[in-house]
Amino acid sequence: MQRSINRLINGLKWPVAVLTLFMLPGATSALGPVFATLLDFPERTAPFVSGFIMYTLGWYFIFRKRSAGAYLSTLEHELTHALFALLTFHKVTGIKASWSGKGSMHFEGGGNWLIMVAPYFVPTVSLAVMALMFFMDDGGAHALHVLLGATVCYHATSTWNETHRHQTDLQGVGFLFALLFLPAANVLSYGLILSVVVGGWPEGGAYLMAVLSSTWDLAANLIR
Repeated sequence: MQRSINRLINGLKWPVAVLTLFMLPGATSALGPVFATLLDFPERTAPFVSGFIMYTLGWYFIFRKRSAGAYLSTLEHELTHALFALLTFHKVTGIKASWSGKGSMHFEGGGNWLIMVAPYFVPTVSLAVMALMFFMDDGGAHALHVLLGATVCYHATSTWNETHRHQTDLQGVGFLFALLFLPAANVLSYGLILSVVVGGWPEGGAYLMAVLSSTWDLAANLIR
């Protein structure tokens, strides 16, 4: 099973890269209605925005300094690797994280590109908060929306710090693939989160449908 999944995922690597690049215009344009709702009904997003701003200030004055260390962000990075290793039927044998920002995740099996690149577009902590919101009335309590804003900012800042040419994960998947895949993957990720904040999970589904519709229209125009 593991080998079959790896062959499938690795075989789809470049088609997925081209497809996500092709989805980038639709993913970006579909954010228009989301931002319009955000501006028209700021009370819906005030807790999320306040959490985002609070973490931004914390990052600027505390967390971005080398003395603050990078243990938690490194651990979350490696846990995301581990999550996708488990999802693709690999046995995780060890996770290491250090205060200096160095970490590793070990697993059995050949692996695939999805395991390597997952931390660069999947906000694991934010998804955990959103999962809690899913089971609560009206999209969750005020505190969860504040926490979601903070975790989204955390993911953005930590991913920014981790994305550089010396990063072994990006070297492993190839910089061309990362350039094709990650921009659209991140727009989709943040777009889904913002749409859920604005209108709950139904709005998240509507955002994804809008992306697919825009991408389909683009493909039809190109074919014509």
